[in-house]
Amino acid sequence: MRSGLRRGFTLIELLVVIAIIAILIGLLLPAVQKIREAANRMKCSNNMKQIALANMNYESANNTFVPGVSKLGCCWGTWMIPTLPYMEQDNVFRVYVGFGGQGFGAPMGNIPRYAAAPNNQVANKRLTSFLCPSDRPKNWNNNVAYTTHNYVLNAGNSNFYQVSTPIGCTGGDPVGTNGCVTFGGAPFGWYEDPAALAAGGDSSPVDYTGGDPNQGMMGRPRSIADITDGTSNTLCVSEVLTAPRGGNDIRGFTWWGGGAGFVTYQTPNNPTATDVMTGGGCGPNSVPNFPCTTTSTSTLPRMQLVRSRHSGGVNAAMCDGSVRFIRNSISLTTWRALGSAQGGEVLGNDL
Repeated sequence: MRSGLRRGFTLIELLVVIAIIAILIGLLLPAVQKIREAANRMKCSNNMKQIALANMNYESANNTFVPGVSKLGCCWGTWMIPTLPYMEQDNVFRVYVGFGGQGFGAPMGNIPRYAAAPNNQVANKRLTSFLCPSDRPKNWNNNVAYTTHNYVLNAGNSNFYQVSTPIGCTGGDPVGTNGCVTFGGAPFGWYEDPAALAAGGDSSPVDYTGGDPNQGMMGRPRSIADITDGTSNTLCVSEVLTAPRGGNDIRGFTWWGGGAGFVTYQTPNNPTATDVMTGGGCGPNSVPNFPCTTTSTSTLPRMQLVRSRHSGGVNAAMCDGSVRFIRNSISLTTWRALGSAQGGEVLGNDL
């Protein structure tokens, strides 16, 4: 019998080795995922800080914060446009024309919207500085060219009409201790058309179609002096999830006014709170567990709420440029206080 022959692995030994490798992978994979998410969250925080600082640089040059939407409302530019030069996107900024009617006289119908040339060249851009790497970049409405992004500006503690919720309620306060959430001011202007607020109706730029664009009243810019709660106590920017690919769900479509802001009426990532995307769409493929409607009412007016894919909370930048991680467990009163700019509240210890 010959000696010195090599003995191969038995089947049992091979299975044991495979099992050990599988166990090691099972142990390492969660750690790798945590490291990846930590890096994504850090990148997301840095993006928000740059947006908040861009807003402060805009204020230094113009004596006001950027407008949330242009004075013509939904479709003639959002805060993203005037922010671009301060985010190293000046070449993209120069393509866009007619923000808030600039350079155009009456009638308003002559002013190109985001979907009209040359502005569609801007709305087709996917800008990484406005994307959270924890989310998945998508295009809006069945993969047409218009891109979605994750970052939105603070429209206050109540609703996009920037009045009390429910509309017309009295005797309340900015945190809604008695059920009436009084609008406590906001660092950015949104839809301020009192005539459109009857029964919680949609505030829409069609009010000015055919008229003088100079009469537009949306998105009134605020000065830093208007932030009486202090820039370190007032939210500037936070995040939303982009809607699933393939539907007409418009959440995250920040080129459009109704998708470019958030309010603190409900806490972050609240699975039962409803986004009210009036004038847009919720789609058949809405974000799982995040309700959506297109119908604005007096008790549930137009609003978009803060959402993220980060475990346990959302990133948010304050108006002074500092960035915080806000946990989902934050109290509703503290969250609403952070959304107001003139509420005079004392922030809770749960921040």
